[in-house]
Amino acid sequence: MKVLEVLPINFLLKSREEQEQVIYDFEKFLRIAPDNFQIKVLAKKTDISSYLQRLNENIACEPDEKCRAMMEDSRKLLIDLGQNEAISRRFFLAFEAPKQELRMQTEEEIERVLCRMRDRTLTYLQNCGNRVAILGSTTEETAKIFFDLLNRTRNSSLDFPKRVSDVYRYYDLNYGEAGTKQISVKEYVTPKRLDFRHSDYLQMDATYYQTYYVRADSIPARVGAGWTACIINAGDGVDVDLFAEKKDRSRYIERIGRRLRWKGSSIKGMDQSTAEYDELSDRIASGYYLKNGLSGGANTNDFYYFALIVTISAPSLEAMRQKAQAYIDYLKSMEILLSPCDYEQVRAFHSYLPLARCDRKIFSRAKRNILTEGLAACYPFSSYEMSDPDGIILGSNELNGSLCMADFFNTSSYKNANIAIMGTSGAGKTYTIQLLAKRFREKKIQTFIIAPDKGHEYKRLCDNMNGTYVKFSPGGSACINVMEIRKKDDSANHVIDGAGREASELALKIQSLHVFFSLLIPTMTAEEDQILDEALILTYEKYGITHDNASLYDVAAGTYKKMPVLSDLYDVLKEMPEGTKRLCLMLNRFVHGSFASLNQQTNIRESEYMVFDVSDIQGEFLTALMYTVLEYVYARAKENRTKKKAIIVDEIWELIGSKSNAKAAEIVLEIFKIIRGYGGAAIAATQDLNDFFSLEDGKYGKGIINNCKTKIVLNLERDEAQAVQKLLSLSAEEYKEILHFERGHGLLCTGGNNIPVWFRSSALEHQLITTDRKDLEQMYVQMGGA
Repeated sequence: MKVLEVLPINFLLKSREEQEQVIYDFEKFLRIAPDNFQIKVLAKKTDISSYLQRLNENIACEPDEKCRAMMEDSRKLLIDLGQNEAISRRFFLAFEAPKQELRMQTEEEIERVLCRMRDRTLTYLQNCGNRVAILGSTTEETAKIFFDLLNRTRNSSLDFPKRVSDVYRYYDLNYGEAGTKQISVKEYVTPKRLDFRHSDYLQMDATYYQTYYVRADSIPARVGAGWTACIINAGDGVDVDLFAEKKDRSRYIERIGRRLRWKGSSIKGMDQSTAEYDELSDRIASGYYLKNGLSGGANTNDFYYFALIVTISAPSLEAMRQKAQAYIDYLKSMEILLSPCDYEQVRAFHSYLPLARCDRKIFSRAKRNILTEGLAACYPFSSYEMSDPDGIILGSNELNGSLCMADFFNTSSYKNANIAIMGTSGAGKTYTIQLLAKRFREKKIQTFIIAPDKGHEYKRLCDNMNGTYVKFSPGGSACINVMEIRKKDDSANHVIDGAGREASELALKIQSLHVFFSLLIPTMTAEEDQILDEALILTYEKYGITHDNASLYDVAAGTYKKMPVLSDLYDVLKEMPEGTKRLCLMLNRFVHGSFASLNQQTNIRESEYMVFDVSDIQGEFLTALMYTVLEYVYARAKENRTKKKAIIVDEIWELIGSKSNAKAAEIVLEIFKIIRGYGGAAIAATQDLNDFFSLEDGKYGKGIINNCKTKIVLNLERDEAQAVQKLLSLSAEEYKEILHFERGHGLLCTGGNNIPVWFRSSALEHQLITTDRKDLEQMYVQMGGA
């Protein structure tokens, strides 16, 4: 036999057309599927041990004391979510080699048959959108599967090696080296205690199990696509097994025909007003449905028997009984009934194992006939989880309670690490940004935040992360020298690529300065643009800087030369004969006016977590300064391609909307297109979607969305929700979700799956990033305010 692990998709939030396509593709799989197969769904508390191990390693090597304290807080949050709420589900597909293939063949030949079946299964399930992990290729891998199933409170990645070591040591101590060579694989996987003495449950170690089957007469005759999701996604400790057996079609067509003729003769003399007549009439209609489906020409169905077995487990007998009763009541509300497998615990245990075999006695009681199209509607792989091994904590999946952790920088899963965040005012956009930024920093990802609106809301967290909070304001002290050509650390790039011919740093800087001035003077003429170009070259020449990159260095000091500032450019322009009036008037604000604080050398402290607050700047100066800051952090991001970094731009519509121009918007879009090549992530956040798509008919807004592998959609107003629905091809169900999301809840769209997520924070994180008035008032009182 062969065991595959199938990774699910978020089937329930797909549009009706997408669901129908998945069911159609799954039906095609069933037509080539093995005659007998088992789909096993294992639901248990999320194993967070590997996440904790990585987090502990990061904490141990974090040099900053404040950041280390914040990471300890994240550790407590992870433990709390993992132990109390998070659930993970694994889906296994087990099938046997056809019986005719087993006759007179060697194990190698049987293995080749199974591999061919496996490859066909992979192809067809991938058409449904499911990825498949191949398990059981070795004895050890197979043993790990059974270890996870039979040792519910343990996991194979950490506990299985210890079990192997303990068993080997025991045999060596008691039976010597000869005994260790006779160890059965069962010794490594079976629980230490198996108790079958009770009529209605069994016990494995400290876990109690109770088995039920779904009564065939309670399964609805008409069901929707993926209807088994209500049975599968029912919480921790509810495992479901679906068994299917394909039967000989011609034989059953003949049998159904005989029964129809017999029942047809029986109904002729019956009183049509009786319940017996209605019941027999329904049976005849069902019989004709089966007969027509089995003899339907090109769309002929196969005939199956299938059964649904449910196993409920808990750490105590009382908890198991309470969970079982709650689950029975839950299904009864949908008119689906369960029957217990009392006095059949050994049979139930055998059926629980992923061996593609249900005990015949249990199967005979639970089975129901079904056609291929009906079995396809049972599509079970519908519980998508995002739990990347080295991901950051986002929160919990609201569909199935699983822990949501994403490693956006994992290039095998994500085409890029870019993220677009959309939400109306008050939806929790700033809250979500800060959660992402904090957890990026805890993963040693250098993080930059540009905040053009209410930037003070970022200060509390920044200070507690020992980051750099830079406040730009008229008359303030913080400055990024617009004229500075910044020294880059290209050591990593030189190791990777070798020394090569580099572009002129001066030419690149002048190109950037043209964009800066075009934002300040949107109506700049071609003549003024040319004069500015000449003035810039002359200004740098006064400092000995030319297009030769060697001219940038002060050889004696071993650093770049001192750079000109805006007053130097102002002086050069004043000396030029004509055409400089508007340029000089604009620069006068930076030299003698309210923005003279920007007429100096760069004076900000660099760190791994930086917030640039430009919310006190207004008008065209805001867009220009945002561009300057973005250029500064992008230059830092490009230095070392081997280091992860994230640039977060809040209210990005200021740079790509109607207040900006095509030159600036083009550069912003270019960052989103190529930052992946520098090991970075560009994250855009906006609450004004109209302005986001306003410049050149939305060219730049759509370009950014298309270059973001991941989108986070928070609560939106109806008009904006409709625009996003069209842009992201959201289903009607998803559209309704984003209209009614509470603060801190959103739709995470990535990898073809859309997941409603509750973004979770610890009490300390909430205190540091909340912007809610009531929370702030309470904090004020607690801190001694009046």
